[in-house]
Amino acid sequence: MKNTVSDYPKLRQQRQQLLQQLSGLQELRRGSLTEQFLMVKRKDGSRVKRGPYPLLTRKHGQKTVSLRLTNPALLPLYRQQIQAMRQFETVVDGLVRVGEQLSDLAVAEVVQKKTPGGTGTSR
Repeated sequence: MKNTVSDYPKLRQQRQQLLQQLSGLQELRRGSLTEQFLMVKRKDGSRVKRGPYPLLTRKHGQKTVSLRLTNPALLPLYRQQIQAMRQFETVVDGLVRVGEQLSDLAVAEVVQKKTPGGTGTSR
């Protein structure tokens, strides 16, 4: 659906709402939490599975970096920070979308003013 000049106030309001959501996000953390299990060999030769050990995993350049979290009391905080980062990414995506729509309206307005009769085509 193509936006019209009458959509401009609605888009500006959406932009303001998104900016307000963005300002409410404080603690952000990239990555995700996973569980690590280790196979350990006992003295008698049998193998046993150990874990789960909480692991924070994230990309650093081309590599994946992992950090074992040793304090289980901090897991809820890490989860909250990771969720806030995902919300941040969603809000920024929305800002870009609204910004593009506002830009399209601005371009359409300029084109309409420059063309004779406001048809949008010039020859």
